[in-house]
Amino acid sequence: MKSSRWTDHLLNFLAVILGVSLAFIISNKSEQARVNKEFEQNLEAILDEVESDIYTFESYQIPDNKKKLNQMQETLQMISNKVGEDSLNSKLTVFFDVNNYAPTNITINSLISSGKLDLINDFELKRKILAYQNTSEELTAQGKFQIDFLMDQVTPWFIRNSKFFVGVKRGWYLEDNSEAIVIFSLYTSFVASKIGKYESALEEAEVLKDLINKYQLDKGLK
Repeated sequence: MKSSRWTDHLLNFLAVILGVSLAFIISNKSEQARVNKEFEQNLEAILDEVESDIYTFESYQIPDNKKKLNQMQETLQMISNKVGEDSLNSKLTVFFDVNNYAPTNITINSLISSGKLDLINDFELKRKILAYQNTSEELTAQGKFQIDFLMDQVTPWFIRNSKFFVGVKRGWYLEDNSEAIVIFSLYTSFVASKIGKYESALEEAEVLKDLINKYQLDKGLK
C-alpha cells in the first residue's frame, strides 16, 4: 500500500513536470511564431519602401535633377561668355529650385535599433540592407550640404548683386564675374554629384529588392 502511494506521488510529480514542460514548449513556439510573423511583416514593409524609392528615383528625382543640371550648365555657360543678360537673369532662378531626396528607411531603422535585423540569417541580404541605410544617410548629408551652400554662398551673391536684378539697371555680367563663375560652378558640380549618388542608390535599391524577393521565396514567405 505504501509502495503504491509513492508510485502515485511519483506519477503526479512527473505529470506536473511534463505539463510545465509542454506549456513552456507551446509558449516558446507561440512566441517564436509571433516574432517570425512580425519579422515577415517588417521584411515586406522594407520591400514596399524600397519599391517606393525605386519609383521616386526613376520617375522623378533623377530626370528632374538632370533637367535642372542642364539648365544650370547652360546658365553657367552664359555667365562665362557674358551674353544674354535679359534671359540670363530669369535663368538664374534655377539655382534656387532645389529637389533633394533620401530614403527614410523607417522599417530598416526600426529593425537596426531593436536588434531584430539579426533575425536575417542571409549575410548578403543583411549586408545590402545595412549598405542601403548607409547610402540613405549619405544622401541626407549631401542634401543638407547643398542647402547650406545655397544659403551661405549663392543667396549672399544675389543679395550683393541685387541692384542688377531690380528696376532697369543692367550690366552685372559685364563687370568682373569670376566670383559668380566659381560659386555657380561649384553648385552645379554638387548637383551633378548628387545625380550620380541617386543613380547608385537606384542600383542598390534594385539589388536589395531582388535579394528580398529571393529570401522570401527561399523561406517560403511568398
